[in-house]
Amino acid sequence: MNLRLVALLALAGVLAGCASVKDIRERDPVFFGSTARTAEQYTTCVDTAWQGIGTQAERHPVRNGYELIVQGSMGVDAVLTATTWKGKTDVRLSTRIARYSTALAEAANLCL
Repeated sequence: MNLRLVALLALAGVLAGCASVKDIRERDPVFFGSTARTAEQYTTCVDTAWQGIGTQAERHPVRNGYELIVQGSMGVDAVLTATTWKGKTDVRLSTRIARYSTALAEAANLCL
């Protein structure tokens, strides 16, 4: 009985630490900017740049743009959202862990 309780508590602890896209998106951005590129062009550039530094991302459509989502062992590690409105694309990058932000933000900045 005690072993079940310990296993249940351990599982609850692991699940509590998992971050969702919504959790990361609601964090303060570590990078933001604007570009004349479309959201599709911009996220393609960022995805290629991130692959160059060994970071794999999934691209998903959102209203008026795209999101790049970086998965980690504890859920989502980073979310980059690019939305185009009236010929301008606004970009926002939020991360779960600060150590991910520098390299990802530098690559995102180079694509502006």
